[in-house]
Amino acid sequence: MIVTAATQLNKKSRANFFLESVEPTQFMKQAKIKINLPYRTRMTVIITNVYGKVVDKMISSVQNAGCYELEFSSEELPRGTYFCHAIADNFSESKELELTK
Repeated sequence: MIVTAATQLNKKSRANFFLESVEPTQFMKQAKIKINLPYRTRMTVIITNVYGKVVDKMISSVQNAGCYELEFSSEELPRGTYFCHAIADNFSESKELELTK
């Protein structure tokens, strides 16, 4: 089972949407994903494999403005390359993750 958690780090946000970071980009069990929302909107974050198959839909709901940290746990996934996709309004950004076990 893939376990995820979302925490609002602070209510202050920067002026633009962005997928701030995925740390670490090479990971064994968990990665932290930081996202900034400049205003209240629907945020969707998914993890896909290299074939585009969704392996985890981390969040898909309306969120208040602020900086968020999501925790991605990969205990049941095989090693390989994955992608984190963040979507909100007219914003879309992806970052590559490398799962090493």
